[in-house]
Amino acid sequence: MNEINPAKLNKTNFKGMKNMNKEIKSLENCIKSSLTMLRIRAEREVAEFGDFAPVYEQFANPDKSLCATDFMLKISKPPKNIEGHEKIRNLEVVAYKLPHPYKAERIIAAGNKEEILKQLKSDEVYSKIESAVKSLSHDLEDI
Repeated sequence: MNEINPAKLNKTNFKGMKNMNKEIKSLENCIKSSLTMLRIRAEREVAEFGDFAPVYEQFANPDKSLCATDFMLKISKPPKNIEGHEKIRNLEVVAYKLPHPYKAERIIAAGNKEEILKQLKSDEVYSKIESAVKSLSHDLEDI
């Protein structure tokens, strides 16, 4: 005979489906958690010199008043035709309007790895990202 496991009973509804997490995320929480994760990954994955794969953190837009569906914070290397490209790193904010193939992006900081890590730890980077997110989302409204 089968026994009912009380631990599983509390996490499922009567239809046998797991309950959804009811915690509502705000745009501020999404940006701050993405910044934290990006800083941790950047310390390990961003090279001091030369090429590297872009490091990014993305999150869905919880603010329904904005047009964009998703946002990304990204650290990448500039094109090779830029003088001193071997050491320069860009901190970018990207807004997407899915399922359409449209995006808008903006560089909010540039410098070597140490300068980018310093920017990620600063208090002013949050306000720069927040204003960029709202501005980029507004740019996607006409599409």
